[in-house]
Amino acid sequence: MKGVKFGGLHSFYEWGLILSEKEIEPPKPKTKTVDVEGADGVLDYTEAFGDVKYQNRQLSFKFHKANIVPDGFLALFSVVQNALHGKKLQVILDDDPAHYYLGRVTINEWKSSKRLGEIVIEVDAEPYKLKAAETVVTRAVTDSAEIILTNSRKPVVPTITTDAAMTIAFGGYTAAVQAGTFRLPELQLQEGQNTVAVTGTGNIAFTYREGSL
Repeated sequence: MKGVKFGGLHSFYEWGLILSEKEIEPPKPKTKTVDVEGADGVLDYTEAFGDVKYQNRQLSFKFHKANIVPDGFLALFSVVQNALHGKKLQVILDDDPAHYYLGRVTINEWKSSKRLGEIVIEVDAEPYKLKAAETVVTRAVTDSAEIILTNSRKPVVPTITTDAAMTIAFGGYTAAVQAGTFRLPELQLQEGQNTVAVTGTGNIAFTYREGSL
C-alpha cells in the first residue's frame, strides 16, 4: 500500500492510513524587479547573486481510515498529532523513494473530517527535494587528473577527503590542501558537469547531496 513516510513513521504501516490525495506545489522563485520611469519593461535583479532563489514549497496529503468508529478516529487523530504535529522531518513518498523533502509538518484540523475519517497532513518544505543517498566521486590521482562532478539543480559545496597533499583548481580558483577532510566554499557545484583539476599523488573523494526541484 503506497503512502508517505514522515521521519521514521510510515502513514499506512504505522497507522493504517490510506493515501487518497497528494499535492506537491512547485517552489515559487524569489523575483526582484525594478520599474524604471521612462524606460521599457523592468530591470530584473532576480539572478543578481548568481542563481535563482526559491521560497519554501507546500506539500499536502489527504489520508482516510476505513471502517473506523467516531471515537476511534479521535484517538487516532491524537496519536498522529503527537507523532508529527509541529515537527521538522524528512518526508519520503513511496512513489519517489530516492528523494526526500525536509520541512515542518502540521495536521490541518479544518480540512480533516471526523465524519469521513480523513486526516490532512501538510508540510512547509524547503524548496529542493534531496537525494536520499549522497553522491560520492572517488579517484586515485597520479601527478594530475581532471575529475568530472555531475550535479543536479541545487548548487552545493562538496566535502573533500584526501590522503595526501594536493592542489585543487576550479573555475579560476586554486587551493593547496593537506591530507584530511574539508570543504572549499569557492568550489560550489552548479547544475550539470563541473570539472575539477587535481594535482598531486594520492586518493581524493568528493561527497555531496544533490537537490532537485
